[in-house]
Amino acid sequence: MPCKSCELEPVISRRYSGEILCRKCFFRSFEKNVDRELRNQINRLSSSSELKINRIGVGLSGGKDSTVSLHILNMYSRNRGIDLIALCVDEGIEDYRSESLKYAKKQCSDLDVEIRISSYKDLIGMTLDELLRKAPPVASPCSPCGVLRRRSLNNMAKSANVDCMVLGHNLDDFSQTVLMNHSRGDVSRLVRMAPHRHVQSGFVPRLLPLRRLPEQEVYLYAFLKGMNFHDGDCPYAGKAQRNLFRKILLELENKQPGTRHSLLNGMEKIRENSPAPSELSSCPSCGEPSGGNGPCVFCREFGSFAV
Repeated sequence: MPCKSCELEPVISRRYSGEILCRKCFFRSFEKNVDRELRNQINRLSSSSELKINRIGVGLSGGKDSTVSLHILNMYSRNRGIDLIALCVDEGIEDYRSESLKYAKKQCSDLDVEIRISSYKDLIGMTLDELLRKAPPVASPCSPCGVLRRRSLNNMAKSANVDCMVLGHNLDDFSQTVLMNHSRGDVSRLVRMAPHRHVQSGFVPRLLPLRRLPEQEVYLYAFLKGMNFHDGDCPYAGKAQRNLFRKILLELENKQPGTRHSLLNGMEKIRENSPAPSELSSCPSCGEPSGGNGPCVFCREFGSFAV
């Protein structure tokens, strides 16, 4: 079937919405979706916290999601006089991250966007590979990596003096996280999830402009736009707990198109009827934000390694 808008040859059929779109209409729909989501998230954050957005950091890995985010944020920021900076984390994963960072550096060079890179070696004195050999995790390697990545990004964001940070999480990523939190009955974490609506002391708020777009569409957009991005998989990804939820959600989406969007919309309804998250306390060890009264997760797990 041809594109429903202009009768040209289609490039995508969206089962969740019934749309059949050609290349031009797909680009327009994709960019309109991201622009609307970004503006809404910035407006909610600004109105609730009286925060003026003058400088945005983009968490950049070199993969498709963050590369698309960088390109669209570059267009958005230039039209509004907003400073943009790319923030990259080098976990120290052999034959993986070094390759993806080459793509990240090239994209920033082509777009004339400043880039900063911080490593786990800077943070705890060793790479992720070295850490996992020294202290293998009981569960997935993604657990310690997630803690280190969040600390690295927050440190870089504060050092770069950004008002907020954009991450490239797509609809699949986002809905999987919602489902994982539902399965644990963790309503408080659902309320605290990005995109953040409130500024909390010591923590740079995150925005997710791609969160309503499926991973397949992000890939298609990057491919049709001719973007060069790293397409490799992390060697530790096979052990991630998220894989089970990814499989379940793909099966649900296949049998009931729109499931991913429903999870997102349901989470938003929960947040609208929940009070604002309580102010984060400061970790007594490092002074960084902590979800409890004691040491933060980083200090509990990596305090002996921190440099």
